[in-house]
Amino acid sequence: MLNPYFAFGVPVGLLLIYAIFAIIRKKTKIHYLGFALFIISGFLTAFCLQVIQYAYHESALTSVAALEESAGYPLWLLFIGFGIGLFLVLINLVRAWRRIQKIRNQTSDHRN
Repeated sequence: MLNPYFAFGVPVGLLLIYAIFAIIRKKTKIHYLGFALFIISGFLTAFCLQVIQYAYHESALTSVAALEESAGYPLWLLFIGFGIGLFLVLINLVRAWRRIQKIRNQTSDHRN
């Protein structure tokens, strides 16, 4: 699980998929793509957290230095994908909140 191709390749792949969906969302009027972006960013965050938890589990069995040497990278790099995922989740939550408020304001304007 700490293989660099897996630990960093999956997040990079998810970021590419996120970018493609974000571009499509900007160019079209498909409403559910915002939800798809939220799901992708949530999966990115969960995946990175799982890899970090596994790294902590393995470091409890050996030393951190030995684990970093066998993995071939410093373990703090795993937090970059997790941070990006959290940031994207927050962006999507704010975007959803704004959309809900916009819909509520539109429906309250129609009632008056």
